[in-house]
Amino acid sequence: MGTRKSHNIWGRRPRTVKEVLVDMKNSCGLMLDLAYASLFLNDEDLAEEVLELERDIDSLLYEIWASASIAVRDVEDAEALTGIMKLAISIDSISNAVADIVNVVRLKLGLPSQLKDALSKIEPQYRRIIVAKESPIAGKKLGELELDVNMGVYVLAIRRGAKMIIDPEDNEVIVEGDILIVRGPIDGLNDLSKIASGEIKDLKEVLEDGF
Repeated sequence: MGTRKSHNIWGRRPRTVKEVLVDMKNSCGLMLDLAYASLFLNDEDLAEEVLELERDIDSLLYEIWASASIAVRDVEDAEALTGIMKLAISIDSISNAVADIVNVVRLKLGLPSQLKDALSKIEPQYRRIIVAKESPIAGKKLGELELDVNMGVYVLAIRRGAKMIIDPEDNEVIVEGDILIVRGPIDGLNDLSKIASGEIKDLKEVLEDGF
């Protein structure tokens, strides 16, 4: 399974409601990306990661209730938190719906051919890209490449052997054999595929600033 932050609220200071809500929002966004990636790529491992994130969001909802309980001092505070709690519950509901998406993959239901054709024409697209030994990005930190800025491509996860790195940090070093799970426009994905395979050896050909 992938690596991710723990959301255990015990043994550390209570977080503010705002901090927890931001964490919920970010986790839900990542969950949606991974769900679509699992659907596009028919990837059961990514589907399992989505379910892990759903459980994380359930824990975060519990944490936000706990944080709100600590923060409330009077009726005005309670009224002010009502809207925030409704938002948190909505995010949790969205995460539950997103988890249902990956059941198509987990239960091997498959997609109708017409839907597959329609999905193949929309952007962003999702793709698995393998990093070859001769690739110019092998040995570089993800943040150095600025793929999101230069190509509009986001690395959602890296599969490295049996390990899955979810939402990798900028200081994560790309190594030979890494499988990048990426999202982006078709042109950007095509360029990154050529870079990762070693077909393009000079990053200046496709990256604005080069190296």
